[in-house]
Amino acid sequence: MQARIRDAADKELITWVGTLADELAKKAEQYDRDGLFVGEQIAYLQRAGYGGLTAPKKYGGRGCDLYQLLLAQERMAHGDPSAALVMGWHLGITYSLSLTDAWPEELYAKFCRDAVKGAALVNACGTEPDSGSPSRGGRPATTATRVDGGFHITGAKTWATGSPAITHILVTAFVTEEDRVGEFLVHQGAAGLRMEPSWNSMAMRGSGSHTLVLEDVFVPDEALLDLVMPGQRTKRSGDASGWLLHIPATYLGVANAACDYTIDFVKQYTPSSLGQPIATVPHVREKIGRLEAQRHVAEMVLLSTARRYDEATTSEERRAMREDLSLAKYAVTNAAVEMVDLAMRTVGGQSILRSHPLERFYRDVRAGLHNPPMDDVTLRILSDRALGK
Repeated sequence: MQARIRDAADKELITWVGTLADELAKKAEQYDRDGLFVGEQIAYLQRAGYGGLTAPKKYGGRGCDLYQLLLAQERMAHGDPSAALVMGWHLGITYSLSLTDAWPEELYAKFCRDAVKGAALVNACGTEPDSGSPSRGGRPATTATRVDGGFHITGAKTWATGSPAITHILVTAFVTEEDRVGEFLVHQGAAGLRMEPSWNSMAMRGSGSHTLVLEDVFVPDEALLDLVMPGQRTKRSGDASGWLLHIPATYLGVANAACDYTIDFVKQYTPSSLGQPIATVPHVREKIGRLEAQRHVAEMVLLSTARRYDEATTSEERRAMREDLSLAKYAVTNAAVEMVDLAMRTVGGQSILRSHPLERFYRDVRAGLHNPPMDDVTLRILSDRALGK
């Protein structure tokens, strides 16, 4: 998204991120082939300070806004999509907490300072085997029982992206005594917390999205950060969750990597039957034009939405963008899938070989369809708005 760089600060950021992403690219294919968690890639990014990208400057972070977060995530996904996704959840939540004040100041300050040093990584783990994504509402099966000085939490959370590395785990659990859903902060290494290596996916194979099992995990009273009715939004969602745009930014990065590969390919590939690069063939040039059209429209939708979000001065203004944020995710993620499909059609049959980069991009980009908000939810919202409920 080089064309969307606004100023010197954006340029400096993307130059730095590009250096990190290019280093990750050296091992990304191997992690995907082996299906192993990108632990060394994450450690490299943390040592470099990438974990402090969205931490406020007063805590030592870069203080990036949403627009810059999306620029960075798109570029990072060129290098290693799985590593980008893991960091995207961390960076997005860190950014959101700075807007919503959902954590006590002392807790957030310490977390940010640790993140800047590469010693903290957060993700919210709410998906469960039977209830699915928490974005659809409903009561979690995971329970929290009051005991002296805190709670015992029991349950399981699936699709816990980055689970081998996250240090701060946000867990939702039903508090029976309160008839409410609580959001708790559980630290990695807590007694009774274990990771079940369940992640065996065709896409984002290195993301370590395993299952976290909690068996009577004790957390102190102060670990309860929010308490809401089932289906009610938490304080962390008080900003309309604009930070979730890190998801389409990451998948657009995968698609842009596929586009860049395809453009280089058609300029160089010279079959003996043609005697010149296939970039000279009209139907190939048309496909490249379609790729570029999808690329630029997706970038405009994503970044114009982010700019509006950054320019909003109140929580009410940001919440009023909820539908537009959902639409941006829908439009960009689906465009990314179509872009990689078109890239494969352009390159031809060799693109389905396991040794070909487009084969990996195709598998990875499809995972975006299953990240929140899901397409059917967005389409229902748009339908309700058009037709009336």
